[in-house]
Amino acid sequence: MKISVLIPMKNEPLINELIEKIHRVLKNFEHEIIIIDKSDVTPNIKNAKLVIQESDGLGKAILEGLAHATGDVIVTMDGDFSHDPKDLPRLIVASEDVDVVIGSRFITGGKTTDKTHRKLISKVYRWFASFVLGLDVKDNMSGFSVVKKRVYDTLRLDPIGYKINLEIMYKSKKDGFKIKEVPISFIERKAGKSKAGIKEALRTLFFVLKLKL
Repeated sequence: MKISVLIPMKNEPLINELIEKIHRVLKNFEHEIIIIDKSDVTPNIKNAKLVIQESDGLGKAILEGLAHATGDVIVTMDGDFSHDPKDLPRLIVASEDVDVVIGSRFITGGKTTDKTHRKLISKVYRWFASFVLGLDVKDNMSGFSVVKKRVYDTLRLDPIGYKINLEIMYKSKKDGFKIKEVPISFIERKAGKSKAGIKEALRTLFFVLKLKL
């Protein structure tokens, strides 16, 4: 089983440090790392494949990276160290029995260092998505996932913004794919600026309604 790790990024100063840590953690797995970049200045990427993103949005970045992936299993994670590479082996092993594994902050064993107001906002969005889409996934806004390539090959994805995993969860459930949550530690970014904002929040709400309709 080969693992393709897809990391969309824009102006992430610690990306090479993250790449090296992922290689160390996955030393016992056949794997590749693909960086899909939308930075203002093209970074000097080491020990990973670099794809210059032509579209807009994190979800579309994943699809562009997927075109270059050769793995049987696709990992998506953030490029700012908010997703700890140490969690990768547990998520990958869990994918042996299911089709979609979601790294979850909100099940037993998971944790987040987000500030109180961000936790509250996340709770509202997660409740809204669960209510509208009927998803029994506690962390349906998670950006950390391990998905078998055949799921991507089967589903017709049209992501808006950065919530491609939400679309995968919803459409996977409808198509009968098995989904499992595995606890992770979500850590406040080490450096760089968050890309989330009011505009992206409104796009997320719109996307949830679009998926339902």
